[in-house]
Amino acid sequence: MGTGAETVYCRHMNKTNLFSDSNLTELQDFMFDTMLPAEMCVDWFCERFNVSATDEVIDFVVDSHFAFFGN
Repeated sequence: MGTGAETVYCRHMNKTNLFSDSNLTELQDFMFDTMLPAEMCVDWFCERFNVSATDEVIDFVVDSHFAFFGN
């Protein structure tokens, strides 16, 4: 269970869609509006997109936060 080509494709597509340009734009809008620290942005991202705080998600949000605020 969970190793078929369709499952692998769906998991890959979900990750690709999760880190899409539109989600990045929404994250940047949130960061601009709130000026919250990276940890709270991770919480918001997870809640907003109904995902767990995996290493990939944390890296994406923290890297985006660093790029946005330059700190």
